[in-house]
Amino acid sequence: MTDEIQNLFQHIGQLAVDSVPASEWDMVTVTIRAIRSYVEENVVYVHKEQQPVPKTFIINDRGLEYAERTTPSFEKLRQLMYDEAPFRGAWYTAVMTITHDGKFNTEFEYEEKPKFDHMPVPEAFAQDFERFPRNEESTPDWLKDIVQQSGLHYHKPEPLA
Repeated sequence: MTDEIQNLFQHIGQLAVDSVPASEWDMVTVTIRAIRSYVEENVVYVHKEQQPVPKTFIINDRGLEYAERTTPSFEKLRQLMYDEAPFRGAWYTAVMTITHDGKFNTEFEYEEKPKFDHMPVPEAFAQDFERFPRNEESTPDWLKDIVQQSGLHYHKPEPLA
């Protein structure tokens, strides 16, 4: 993992923690569902003793330059991670969990169709595949149907020198 990717993790985590609307919290979870032209963000915090039910909030990033805001930061993270392993494709869902003691965990879903609140049309998934092509082995069945219907091609491995 590159320093740039690590810095983006820290940047996004810090934006979330700085935006928690409560003085006390135990855990913050940022969930991003993304394809090239569509991004949904869900951010919650939990305070186990006072409110064990997660409370939704919005990351306050409006005062920042556009490139430093949460959504463009996740888009850049998605691109950088794709660049490290293009055959695998880009992730569709990212979940970042931050605990009050500063530890964080991230999980990325590359196979499952993202569970958007408002599902984009198949053409949007095709555009995402054009931007982030995969090899056939790394393409889930639901996406293979879209690739075939759209006349797209799989990522071919580079020949060994």
